[in-house]
Amino acid sequence: MTQAQHNLDEPLISIVTSLEAECGGRLCFAFEEIGSGKRLLYRGDETCKTASIIKLPMLVHVAMSVHKGELSWEQPLVLTDSEKVGGSGVLSHMTEGLTLPLRDACVLMTIVSDNTATNMVIEAVGPAPINARIRSLGMQVTQLFRKAYSPDTPESAVFGLGVTTANEMCDLVIRLSQEASAGSNAASEVLDILAKQVYRDCIPRSLPSGWRYAGKTGSLDQVRNDVAHITSPDGRKFALAVFCQELPIVDWSPDNAGTLAIANLARALLIE
Repeated sequence: MTQAQHNLDEPLISIVTSLEAECGGRLCFAFEEIGSGKRLLYRGDETCKTASIIKLPMLVHVAMSVHKGELSWEQPLVLTDSEKVGGSGVLSHMTEGLTLPLRDACVLMTIVSDNTATNMVIEAVGPAPINARIRSLGMQVTQLFRKAYSPDTPESAVFGLGVTTANEMCDLVIRLSQEASAGSNAASEVLDILAKQVYRDCIPRSLPSGWRYAGKTGSLDQVRNDVAHITSPDGRKFALAVFCQELPIVDWSPDNAGTLAIANLARALLIE
């Protein structure tokens, strides 16, 4: 590997470095056609701020716990004013006392990245079991540090909500795909929820009609991330985890430079 930790050929490394120059950020990604065993990576083991990407392993933990009988999708969660936080989502605008099942909170946490729903899920299941599940799945770097919009601790000061790597997230997507194909209800439910994702400005943005995306995005002022299971029109399946960090300009429009870099990278990897 080079200093940038990549195994890309010259044409692709030229595309990646051009995208980094255009957006001003730092790209890290892992990409694999599922079943091939051949992975393309660029800074695949570099630690990254997850932003809302950490909600994907949270969803996996809940789904696996439900199918082991340890939790129930119907478990009621009650909205309180003290749990409401800002950022993405809708629950912060709802009336205190609203009760919704755990599954609905997980759907909101995932498809509109609802931060209040995320905190309700963390409160209900606990951060320690989530992190224990992450370790049990073989992810040694990925970790949930705290609730959304809660104060940073010394442990979370650098990364915020959570930390991960492109390789670990790519591994997780591949695991979900393979387990769903083998008949796992938990993995299938996770992929079904991911397929309902509302935010589609990154990986699927420039893909032609017929390509199917099931993913989770994450954004901070200087971060744009997307992790996805992608299916081509001919049925091939792919895992792609892309992190664009250290963006120099704060821009919350759909045309954020990091968002465009991820979209263009996805097209280069999948189509061109």
